[in-house]
Amino acid sequence: MSNHHTSTWRECGLSLVWDEALKIAGQDPDFYHKDLEEAILNGAPPKWTLGIQVIPEEREHNFEFDILDATKIWPEELVPVKEIGEMVLNRPVDEFFPETEQVGFCTSHVVPRIGFSDNLLLQGRNFSYFDTQLSRLGMNWEQLPINRPVCPVMNHNRDGQHQMRITKGRVNYWPNRFEAGPPIPQSHGGYVDFAQKIEGIKAHVRGEKFQEHYNQVELFLNSLTEYEKNHLISAFSFELSHCNDVQVYETYTKLLSTVSLNLAKTVAANVGGQINESPTRRLHGKKSAALLQLHYVPKKPTIKLRRVAILLPDGFNGTEFRSSLGREGGRYTPAGKEVGSDGGVVVDHHFEGQRSTMFDALLIPFGKESADMLKASGRCIHWAREAFGHLKAIGAIGEGVEVVRCALKMDVTQLTFASLDDNTVTSSYGVVTTSSYKVTSVAADALEIVTGGEAGFMSNFAYEISLHRCYKHELDGLTFQVAY
Repeated sequence: MSNHHTSTWRECGLSLVWDEALKIAGQDPDFYHKDLEEAILNGAPPKWTLGIQVIPEEREHNFEFDILDATKIWPEELVPVKEIGEMVLNRPVDEFFPETEQVGFCTSHVVPRIGFSDNLLLQGRNFSYFDTQLSRLGMNWEQLPINRPVCPVMNHNRDGQHQMRITKGRVNYWPNRFEAGPPIPQSHGGYVDFAQKIEGIKAHVRGEKFQEHYNQVELFLNSLTEYEKNHLISAFSFELSHCNDVQVYETYTKLLSTVSLNLAKTVAANVGGQINESPTRRLHGKKSAALLQLHYVPKKPTIKLRRVAILLPDGFNGTEFRSSLGREGGRYTPAGKEVGSDGGVVVDHHFEGQRSTMFDALLIPFGKESADMLKASGRCIHWAREAFGHLKAIGAIGEGVEVVRCALKMDVTQLTFASLDDNTVTSSYGVVTTSSYKVTSVAADALEIVTGGEAGFMSNFAYEISLHRCYKHELDGLTFQVAY
């Protein structure tokens, strides 16, 4: 029996926009550490669903790929994933070095009834992981608090660097001289190696199926959505454009044409490569839904772990601002300068102290005075343009709608905004606008995260946030119209 495993954190989203990732790396190198800790402390701990793919031994050779090839996946349509557990990071570490830096992972540490396959990569790691911990942490690395079992155990190990146990017995097998602590039998949960049948020529060889390199690449490309294909084309074009060896990118674009002629033509046009005018192999045309990012969208829309930036200069409407937080409201991070005259709110950052890249969505609330200040600030206009360029949800209420209109309408003529003459909610390309959102509106707004129909502002805005990104921007070419 062989198995693969997979794990996903559906609520988090799977990737950033390329430009966004570049900017975050410079603006806050600790962004991902902070994001993880903030999620835990705010009561929305990250969770991963653990699933395994299991194949009976008699089906080992029933696939067109070698199941031990680490460069191949097991398509879920052929081998369904069985969810067996969940991992939750429910608290941050108390001290970083002893709990994080001194962790020693080791693939050869397994529980009873789990054994090792003939996977070449696994066999190598069984040696290298243990060898690495010996050189990193010393012979007794398993005695460090973060690595040792919760329940004390006895073993034959003595002496060595960083020994942390003082043993009273005179021999290393104490207290087992008179079989006082015999090995635990299999019937009581003890570990027993699987009696695997081994036969054949002793040689370092790979099966014939290891030589097939194209079918799963084609499977991956066929499965992608249009915006994912655009991302892949951009990635290929970026990397190959930085290669100064003509032979490399000309050869690579020819290789691409063996799995997708259209993809190869686009990349070749961007970097000056060459292609085969017709496929050099027969295409199978298969797809796998599990290879899509959309496959990992939460089954129920949620805005857990999402961060919404609220632009608040002086003059905002404090009462209606608090109403706009709605029933989904939690901890908020305003990005203004000073608190309002009614006592205001305590802001966490000023406009230069944070950028839109650090958030998942942007909200601009009521207030004519505040709207005028935002429209006069190039940095605030850039906040809205950059958030839109990074495909993020934008919400605007009352006079805040004019701020978004000022930032985007000249470049993105396809956008529509709510009229200030009525209370309708308009959602266009991830931009949700309404003329007002008062206490009475909050009371009528739905608890569920939905869009369209009779849904209120907060329901529509929360729905756009839950999508992680509005990729329709890219498909309709809107991101190319905005400078950010």
